[in-house]
Amino acid sequence: MKKMGMAIFFTTFTAALFLISLRTGIVHLNHSIFSLIGKHDSVDASTVWDVRFPRALGALFIGAGLGVAGGLAQAIFRNPLAEPILIGLSSGATLGTIAVITSGLAAYGSALNAFAAIFCALAAASLVHFFSPQKGNGFLLTGLAFSAVLTAIAGLLISISPKPGIQSLSFWNFGSLTLLNNSTVKMVIPFIVVGLILAFVISPSLDAYSLGESTAHFMGLNPKRLRYLAILAMALLVGASVSAVGVIAFLGLLVPHIVRLLIGPSHRWMLCMSAIVGAALLMFADLLARTVAAPHEIPLGLLTSLLGAPVLII
Repeated sequence: MKKMGMAIFFTTFTAALFLISLRTGIVHLNHSIFSLIGKHDSVDASTVWDVRFPRALGALFIGAGLGVAGGLAQAIFRNPLAEPILIGLSSGATLGTIAVITSGLAAYGSALNAFAAIFCALAAASLVHFFSPQKGNGFLLTGLAFSAVLTAIAGLLISISPKPGIQSLSFWNFGSLTLLNNSTVKMVIPFIVVGLILAFVISPSLDAYSLGESTAHFMGLNPKRLRYLAILAMALLVGASVSAVGVIAFLGLLVPHIVRLLIGPSHRWMLCMSAIVGAALLMFADLLARTVAAPHEIPLGLLTSLLGAPVLII
């Protein structure tokens, strides 16, 4: 009953934040949101449906994806410090995105851009998993080392690229929903949805996996297969998100801890709630980024770092 109540509360809270996101901005609306449904022939309608709606919808799906990715990372590595940035996923996705854009193979917001980010995120996570020690926090140190190398390579590609304006790609290091539009959101949502479905499919097995690989094996699970399915789901979630908005730091670390405090460690419920809480938290952070220093906008990744980094310290 408590879990269902929490789910209803955060779903309602997320829906309220979504509507507030559509209302909030530099341009003041003279009409209600509901009166603009189906209309595109006014400044208010264009502001809502072409600018604010894709941003709010992107925050909804990307926040859900990053929250679930964090829960998967902590479950599959059995470590409360695991997070997409700390295990190389975000840096791999950033490198893949920047590589195809600087080379001219793809433009921002294209499907090839997302595929490259997902592939590199998958490769980075697989390398970290392969090279990291099996005991202690060695995998975190390995992930941080790989992240540093991949971030350096991405920065090098930006600095040596002859394409004009390419230095603006540095926003990927801080994260921003500013560039989201309807076509970009439509492109990344299918990848995130597939990643979410895969995460929820394997979620019941994660409870047994948390007891140890030997126990999971005797309960009929294949731990190696489960790990790679989880890494694939994380690559889809993080790669698609990073290709569209850059690196949103520490959201994947913060959300699962909040959820476990509220409803306990059962992975099926934890991942479902992580999706809802992640969406709410990212929309709330985006609203702060847009309003705290208006008309200027604070990089979203800086705000999520301020929220999540203290959790890592604690």
